[in-house]
Amino acid sequence: MPFQIQKTPQMDQKLELAAALFSVLGAEIPHRTELEQEAADLFSSLGSRSKTLKKILELCESSESPQALYLSAKACAWLGSGYRRQNVEFAARYLQGPPWQALPSGIAEQNGLKFDRAAAVRADLLRDMAQAELILGNVRDAHSHYMAACRLEPHNAMNYVKAAEAVEKQSGREEALRFLREQRKNAWFTPVKYRDSAGRLCTNDLFQELLNANIRKLEQQKESIREESPLY
Repeated sequence: MPFQIQKTPQMDQKLELAAALFSVLGAEIPHRTELEQEAADLFSSLGSRSKTLKKILELCESSESPQALYLSAKACAWLGSGYRRQNVEFAARYLQGPPWQALPSGIAEQNGLKFDRAAAVRADLLRDMAQAELILGNVRDAHSHYMAACRLEPHNAMNYVKAAEAVEKQSGREEALRFLREQRKNAWFTPVKYRDSAGRLCTNDLFQELLNANIRKLEQQKESIREESPLY
């Protein structure tokens, strides 16, 4: 049998404190409410957001549990510069294993759209991972992971917008424009009609608006470059 790290009560307490500490920073993280005051006091003693995120990493370092990997991946994503390779590593290890059971799951509905909350969690990690890879220059991997996020959350236009950034770096602005225009054929491009909690008829056109705004942005950049280019 492969070697497995056995969880101890002390390890569990560290991970729970790490989760509560992350919630103090404003993250929507499952945590034990009875640890909120201890986490708030620890945050005050640490004195900064970056030191708190590093403390979260320290609290998780002795565990290979899904909870520890998830918290570590998110902490590295929030830390950004200097932690991007670790972000990719922790996110990849989490995504290859079983999920942290405390994270949201099941079907939810928001603004007329039904979505799988577990898929949304995975897509969020993939976006973090891809953003880190893009900055590190691993464009092919970044594009692959943004597209994986698109498959998990096809209703989220931001996934396609971010994928287009990778396409632009890899193949140029014209190809990125072609990719975004192609998404106008996506079923989610059509606005969704729904009724809110008060029974009012509403329209969710966020996918369409976000996609069109980024298409216009790239078109304007393309036009600006054309105007600035000297004539021969």
